[in-house]
Amino acid sequence: MANLTNLYDVSKCTACRGCMIACKDWNQLPAVLKPFKGNYQIHEDTNADTYTIVRFLEHEDDPVEGLQWNFLKYQCMHCEEPECMRVCPRGAYSKTEWGATIHHPDKCIGCQYCTYACPFHIPKYQKRNDIVTKCTFCADRVEEGLTPACVRTCPTGALTFGSRNELLQQAEDRAKFLRANGFPRATIYGKYELGGLNKLYVLTDTPDKFG
Repeated sequence: MANLTNLYDVSKCTACRGCMIACKDWNQLPAVLKPFKGNYQIHEDTNADTYTIVRFLEHEDDPVEGLQWNFLKYQCMHCEEPECMRVCPRGAYSKTEWGATIHHPDKCIGCQYCTYACPFHIPKYQKRNDIVTKCTFCADRVEEGLTPACVRTCPTGALTFGSRNELLQQAEDRAKFLRANGFPRATIYGKYELGGLNKLYVLTDTPDKFG
């Protein structure tokens, strides 16, 4: 079975955070209250009860472009060669035939090795149950022929789900279009990193501008 991928086009994202709410709703995750720090970003990072966030990133560009503000949907990348699975001493991680990296809470002993090994700092420790948690790629939905909840709710089409090969070609075409239309540094992230990610990004600038 071909790998299935979540493609995120940052140029279409309005940072409405509907994906965050859809993720909470489908996974029945409790609200996590954070103190207001004077910015739009609700959470600084994912946590044990928040599997996806939208980051608001500011950076100072050259004098012509000035201050730039970028959005970024952030969650598990579902790596083809996941470090979390490699280091887990209890085999609490597995890969589906279509590419999702799945965590199995019933096998987890809360050792947190995966939280340190993951280059994206995604698995988070949940103290009340002494386990780690992370994005499930909505595997229960996908295996019933549905799209992930975040994709289903996106109002602007910034999120697309489907065959990795097809979406990679779509991403290449979109990046080429953006480079010709005001975003000369537009690029793709996730094509080769860690053996290839099952979370592809079309970025309007270089990856460092998106953290």
